[in-house]
Amino acid sequence: MASQKPPLIVIRSPAAIDELNDIWRWNAERYSLPHADEYLLYLTEFIADLSRNYLIGKTISARPNLRYVLVRRRVSGHGHVVVYRFDDKEVRILHIFHTAQDWENKLQEEMP
Repeated sequence: MASQKPPLIVIRSPAAIDELNDIWRWNAERYSLPHADEYLLYLTEFIADLSRNYLIGKTISARPNLRYVLVRRRVSGHGHVVVYRFDDKEVRILHIFHTAQDWENKLQEEMP
């Protein structure tokens, strides 16, 4: 029987931490504090699951070392795009963009 690989460590970049805070703040102002708390918990649990499921993301053609995954609570509607990279030890969460943002262009702008 093949042994499973141990989970990778999930690390959030400073930008991703700021983006999570902005997401919480927007939801708190637009909806309510409980809604903001629930949605942030949903996002952070999804991100934590990337420790084992890091291969679910799609490769970004302009940045093949990066992957992205769409996170939605419902089948339709808006959600967030989590951009990350991984190696044999860690999954590094780089950004969390709203689906209405031009996130691919923003990543292009970051390229040296």
